Parts: sequence; C-alpha cells; structure tokens
Amino acid sequence: MGNSKPKVKNNNAIKGHQQNKRKLLNNGKQQYKSNKPNMPNSNQWRRKKPQDEARKQKLKEREELRLQKIAESKAEKERVQREKEERIRNYKKKRLEKTKVISKKTKRGQPLMKDRMELLLKQIQEMKRGA
Repeated sequence: MGNSKPKVKNNNAIKGHQQNKRKLLNNGKQQYKSNKPNMPNSNQWRRKKPQDEARKQKLKEREELRLQKIAESKAEKERVQREKEERIRNYKKKRLEKTKVISKKTKRGQPLMKDRMELLLKQIQEMKRGA
C-alpha cells in the first residue's frame, strides 16, 4: 500500500548503549568489554605444565598397580579352582574304591563281610589319627 520507511534508531541511543559496555581500567584507559566469558587462547590450552608429567607418571603407576592386582587375583582364582578339582578327584577316587569293596558278593549273592570289616577298621584308624 504505502511506502513506509523503516524506522531508524537514534544514533545517540546506540552510542549510549556502547558506552555502558565500556569499562575503565585501573590505569584510566578505556577498553571495550565484550559479553563473551574470558576464555584462554589456544596457546594456553596446549601449554604443558610441570605438574602434567608428574600426574601422568602417577596415572601410569596406578594403572600398573591395577593390572598387577588383576593378575594376582586371576592367579589366586586359578589356584583355588585347581585345589577344588583336586579335592573332587580324590573324593571320587575314594568313593569308587569304597563302592567296589561294598559291592563285592559271594557266588550266591551274599555280601563279602571280610572286605567290609577291613574298610571299617581303616575308617576307625583314620579317625584316631585325626583326633
């Protein structure tokens, strides 16, 4: 419809806004204050601090200690597992021998008491040694 001109802001208002952003330093010079937070420049991010080497060394030592503990625990688990398997093997061997002795029969199918008596005597002697 009509050619309306865009409104132009007052130049004095813009200058006043910029002046509010300026800050006086201790030496009296003016410096433009930006809204951005103070971020270190890229050189400060990359600069190596003397603490970094000591920190890296500590981290390396901790990692080695952690790996050593893991290896020790793994070896301990394997040792316990071997001992357990050995106990099971011995138990099965004794049970098999006992079963063989108890299952012996005569020609007529009666149990052989001679072998059973020897087994009982052996058990009594083991109990006396253990006590």
